[in-house]
Amino acid sequence: MPPLTIATLAPELLNPALDAVMVTDCQGIIRWVNPRFTSLTGYTASEAIGKTPKILSSGVHSASFYHAMWQPLILNGFWQGEIWNKRKTGEIYPQRLTINAIYNPQQQLLAYAAFFNDISEQKTAR
Repeated sequence: MPPLTIATLAPELLNPALDAVMVTDCQGIIRWVNPRFTSLTGYTASEAIGKTPKILSSGVHSASFYHAMWQPLILNGFWQGEIWNKRKTGEIYPQRLTINAIYNPQQQLLAYAAFFNDISEQKTAR
């Protein structure tokens, strides 16, 4: 039996996740998405991989919003909040987004993992 590694476990753990999952490399290039990402955004894995998360940008947020988002992500390796993004169809919708920086044992940045869901229903119910 081959050893269990993150590389072999990641798809098994993240493909059935209820959250949409997107993994980017250090430069922000999308390297992996799960099926929920596709159903939520409308982008297939082949359409998203190799692009940046800007394909989801709604244009709602200012540069200062993104700056404020990246500061704790860079300093603490974590950001969570609400963001308005865009589906492939052009529909703009609210997301609950969590981004985690992924580091190797030497504390070198390897990747970013984003977990998100559409929160339209929750916002409408308020």
